Amino acid sequence: MKKEFVKTDNDKRFRAALKQKESRGAAESGLIVVHGRAGEGKTRTLHNWASACNAVMLTANPAWTVRRMMVELAEQFQIVVKGPWEAAVEARIGAEEVNLVIDEAGFALADNAACLERLRSITDKSGTLLVMAVMERDMSRLKQHDQITSRATLCPFGASTVEDVKTACAQLTELDFAADLVERIWHDSGARMRLIVEGIHLSERVARAAGKTSVAAADLAGYALCEDFNLVRRTPTPKAARAGGKA
Repeated sequence: MKKEFVKTDNDKRFRAALKQKESRGAAESGLIVVHGRAGEGKTRTLHNWASACNAVMLTANPAWTVRRMMVELAEQFQIVVKGPWEAAVEARIGAEEVNLVIDEAGFALADNAACLERLRSITDKSGTLLVMAVMERDMSRLKQHDQITSRATLCPFGASTVEDVKTACAQLTELDFAADLVERIWHDSGARMRLIVEGIHLSERVARAAGKTSVAAADLAGYALCEDFNLVRRTPTPKAARAGGKA
């Protein structure tokens, strides 16, 4: 299976948020909060954008403190951690107009969101973007920090659409996927892009093992396409996602 980035409806929403920030009036209003369920493609989308524009991307973790975060930033710029090294990090971000991306940003809400407040102070001065990805469950905690959310554009990542699955099938494999298999992958994945990719990968393996250049739902009978503990008890996907509208 090809390793390519699939431009989904969620990616289009993210690009629209970026476009909005390009024309912002206040330089310090450069925050974008990407939020949604696990598996919606948040990390993949932000990594794709960060790579394209040479943004610095960090992944928060439960052990993060402001110092540890700043040390990680210094390592990204190959700045030695001694003397006025934090000032040197800030200066590089401003001079090189570096955008910052924080994945798993819910972990950065600890200690009264000290890590995010530190990043906010840096990007306020540099006028660059601070993009963070959080789980939906973290949104209520994030909204308690007005200094952060008042500067932010919210970018919700919703359920993938059937059209997203079609696009992924066409882009990630050279095989022809029948409409009934596309529908099944969409349904069995719970419309989560991470599991959609898993379903496509398994379908391709089965088809190639059988020497086929096209694959349909019948070829995958008896196979569990998308196994995930979150989907043991499946819930209906919003009808809007089936139609290609907003979830």
